[in-house]
Amino acid sequence: MIAIPQTYIEDPDFNNDIDRLPPQNIEAEESILGGILIDPNALSRVKDWLKPEHFYIGAHKDIYQACIRLDKKGLPTDLIGVTSYLTDHDLLARIGGRNKLATLIDRTVSAVNIDSLARLVITKYLCREVIKRCNRATQLAYSPDQNITELLTLIRNQITEITDTPLAPTKEEYQRQRHDQLLSAVTNIYTTCPEPSFRYFRLHELAKERSVTTSYLENLYLKSLVAKCSELLTYEQLKELAGSTVREWLINGLVPKSTTILLAADGGIGKTKFAYGVSKVLIQGTQFGKFITTGKKRKILYYQGDESPGDMVQALEFLGYSESDIGKYVRARFGWSAENMPALITDLQEFQPDFVVIDSLSTANKYSSYQESQMEYARPILEMTGLATQYKTTFLIIHHTNRSGDVRGTTAIRNAVSEVWTLTKDNSQTATPYDRILEINKSRSRSSGKKYRLMFTPEDLKFTFLGEELEQGCSAAEEAAKDGLLEFFNKNRNIKFTAKELAHRLGRSDGYVRHCLGEIAADGLISVDRRPGQAYLYFLALEEPHDHPTITPDHPSKIPETVAETGLEPESEPCIMEYSITPRSPHDHPTITPDDHPIDQDTASDTAEGDRLSTEISEKFPEPDKDNLDFEHSDDHLCPEALPDNDSGGDREGDRGVIVADRDDHPPAAPEPPPLPPKTEIVEGQVYWSYSLCKWVKVVKRFPSKKKADVHVAGDPFNKPRLLWSDLWLEPPPLRIGEEVEVIEGQHKGQRLLVSSINGDDTVWLKKPPSRNGYSIPLSNNGQPYKLHQLKRG
Repeated sequence: MIAIPQTYIEDPDFNNDIDRLPPQNIEAEESILGGILIDPNALSRVKDWLKPEHFYIGAHKDIYQACIRLDKKGLPTDLIGVTSYLTDHDLLARIGGRNKLATLIDRTVSAVNIDSLARLVITKYLCREVIKRCNRATQLAYSPDQNITELLTLIRNQITEITDTPLAPTKEEYQRQRHDQLLSAVTNIYTTCPEPSFRYFRLHELAKERSVTTSYLENLYLKSLVAKCSELLTYEQLKELAGSTVREWLINGLVPKSTTILLAADGGIGKTKFAYGVSKVLIQGTQFGKFITTGKKRKILYYQGDESPGDMVQALEFLGYSESDIGKYVRARFGWSAENMPALITDLQEFQPDFVVIDSLSTANKYSSYQESQMEYARPILEMTGLATQYKTTFLIIHHTNRSGDVRGTTAIRNAVSEVWTLTKDNSQTATPYDRILEINKSRSRSSGKKYRLMFTPEDLKFTFLGEELEQGCSAAEEAAKDGLLEFFNKNRNIKFTAKELAHRLGRSDGYVRHCLGEIAADGLISVDRRPGQAYLYFLALEEPHDHPTITPDHPSKIPETVAETGLEPESEPCIMEYSITPRSPHDHPTITPDDHPIDQDTASDTAEGDRLSTEISEKFPEPDKDNLDFEHSDDHLCPEALPDNDSGGDREGDRGVIVADRDDHPPAAPEPPPLPPKTEIVEGQVYWSYSLCKWVKVVKRFPSKKKADVHVAGDPFNKPRLLWSDLWLEPPPLRIGEEVEVIEGQHKGQRLLVSSINGDDTVWLKKPPSRNGYSIPLSNNGQPYKLHQLKRG
């Protein structure tokens, strides 16, 4: 025998406290039984979660068991009833006779604390079980023939039985704990086990452990997907949960963010190719007709079940997908079904796609035991709806229509998604075999019922956008006005405009422009920032503002383009943009001052140059003066102040009057100093100067993918805006036009005024905030501009 040094031998403590009684509380057990005997309602408070085996004393187990059985028969559990039951079953002598029952009543005052006493008894029982099971595990560990896998499984199961024992003060909480434990186990199996056969095996094993059926577990999981409900939220919590009051899009008016879309069409219409084309627009960051993307290089995930890999590769090459795009921004799976939902969750976590195409719902449900007419058939869509919100992605699910042109199958399919598109052939007499109609059949993000004419070209598999199917009463001139507004917004991305300002710039009446803005905003083609008591602000979001080309007054293309190329809408009618002319004199139209546009800290930046459209349009649309299409620079969109003089009625009454330009004798404004270069890195916890807020802020959370950060504003504990990284500076930059300053020395000492213009010698001219009629009074320091040391910013 080899001697092993003592220092190399494990020396655990094998001593057992054999001289101590197991954990118990006899007084609590007696009080519970006495309370049941004197209070007929006491048993109902504990019978669902306090079991006879939880009692330590054998006589107490028999008495409690007798009470339970009497209650099931609807008989009273008082002293007479319990005594009679024990006598009939030859148990009275075993529990100590009538004296034992009388003693229980004698030692009990009331049953008011029976819930807490039951919890104490269960706690002692669990401690006894831990000791007993650990001793059993110790004996098994000493056995030489014990299989280690079986041993560990047995120990795990025994410990799980203990840890899953609910400790609840009320029946409802006890049931809630059991429900949550079972649902957590089922959800874990469904979301982490990618192999369908093994997942079913695990479900079957769980069903046997919990004495339920596998079908019961499946229905429990389905019900959890249907009926998810948040806690009761305050308004502040609601705003934080929403993130933004403005609807976010991948393609404005067509593809919302974080949602589910159902594309339904008959066979042979080209729905898969249409999905490929929409995805390519998302990668390129272009547009499809009047539907303009909010960014470029979106990641696309294809789950293909209806096409072979060869057909898919051929389609992508025909549509012009580049190899670099496919390699970096496109991923694909074949043969996927809803039974492989864990694989989808893994892909969402690792690839983080913006857009997921499921082709098709029928293929995804090919192994489902349910028919299309059953509600359970829509279960994968309900799961995707939750995943869309959780992983900030959008699902496009391809499905088929029935003979009447509606979505095939149960109405639960239609109800489970947020958007429904239908793609059909145009069967009118003037249509060609390649004409298609895209209808927004249902939408929670925009107006529904709108139809758009497309043309499918089988040779290159492309869809060309031909325009919207106009409703009765909608004129071509109105559509041209809307197209002009869209073109204007596209050239001024992320810059917010009021309806009144747009009316002034485009030379149309306020009511007409407001009507057009309302129409295109309802279709989701532009975004609207609605704030109480302020004018509505209209803009077109761009999540990559630095990649957008410089604003120019070039005319839009007249050539219809396809979904596989740029997708620009054909111009059949002249748009407002083409008939813009410059004023004949500086006084023809008042200049828009910097006060017109407050900055939105979340969705729209304020770094773009002011737009160049100061226009006057006649009702007959005169020919444009092509020699005067270059406009002088104006300092629009540079002031961070909110609109101080709006009525409370929203956009209908809230647009301000156009601000009149300063008089000709006012000293000319020098060009604004160029902004400092933006930083490339932002650090959480660091304090920066916000260029737009003109205040110090502290970064609390970074969003590197969006180049944005949530900040706390100095002096304002409730405001936590989301700012662009380029808006944050280590030191305050120079003053800018439209910034509010306080005069600390000079003629207007103590007043808070706005910077009107900045001179090259670091002196500035000031003005008062605009009055009710929109007029800003220019001010000076006794005829001279103010110097920087005479002003205090903020």
